[in-house]
Amino acid sequence: MHILNALVIFLFAFVTTFYLTRKLISRFRRKGYVVKDMYKPDRPAVPVMGGLALIGGTMISLIAAQLLIKQPDFLEKLLIFYFVVFIYGVFGLLDDLIRIKSSWKRIYLLFFLAMPIALLNIGEYITISNLDLKFHLGWLKPYIIAPIYVMVVSNMINMHAGFNGLSGGLSLILLFFIGAKVFLSGNAFSLYYLIPIFGSLLAFMWYNKYPSRIFLGNSGTTMLGAAVGGLLILYGMEFFGVFILIPHIVNFMFWIYWLIKKYPHVKFAKVRIDGTIKPPNKLTLKYMVTYYLRVGELGAILILYGITALSCILGLILL
Repeated sequence: MHILNALVIFLFAFVTTFYLTRKLISRFRRKGYVVKDMYKPDRPAVPVMGGLALIGGTMISLIAAQLLIKQPDFLEKLLIFYFVVFIYGVFGLLDDLIRIKSSWKRIYLLFFLAMPIALLNIGEYITISNLDLKFHLGWLKPYIIAPIYVMVVSNMINMHAGFNGLSGGLSLILLFFIGAKVFLSGNAFSLYYLIPIFGSLLAFMWYNKYPSRIFLGNSGTTMLGAAVGGLLILYGMEFFGVFILIPHIVNFMFWIYWLIKKYPHVKFAKVRIDGTIKPPNKLTLKYMVTYYLRVGELGAILILYGITALSCILGLILL
């Protein structure tokens, strides 16, 4: 891996996304593409659909990659990978605009949108390298398991959101530790797959962190989920992914329990006079944190960051 090339690609992603995000904030405000921030006393209007900045920044960095990386076979795989990421972002954008309410439509649409991941020659095995275990799945891995994996991870990341910068920050932590795992495995060249989306998200978080000046929207969270899930498949880190995604999996299981029990849907918690969150129940991870700990939005966000970071560190050590 050429460090200078990697740095240039990273900077194209970072600078472009930083610029686009600032422009989108003012443009979306003028056009009325805003939602209320429900956890602030004055409920300010915050621009949404920030995922468009991620798409734009990542695309520009891929142009730089095509000029700098002189390996046609690798570039072909790189563009196929980001085709899946971008198409998930477009799906999320449509969801932002027209609200795809049917869960079954989301499931089968996202499954088929992830099918091109099979073109990346991801093999027929799932391995746990530290335990020297290898499971042969044949054609099931590229054509069934891989698309389902991407779809599920994307949905889990989309669902583990709701506070300022929560989904983006958690995704940044996941991407960082995936990159660390790849680097420690001695396959640094493969980091080219990760650099564009990591650079874009890092720049976006300047505006998305608490207190957010723009939200990711479904366009951003769905896209980031596809990137995380796709990278774990591409790097052959499926079991590592399960470990680092334990908080997201727990959050997803809470949601399943919520559906089974047919509890009424509650989109937002209440805010007490002292600024702490009063959750309607403890059936999502963010509600559980605020149910047992009397903290405000920022406190809950930092705790949730810490939980995912701890899960990632343990995954890095154990797997």
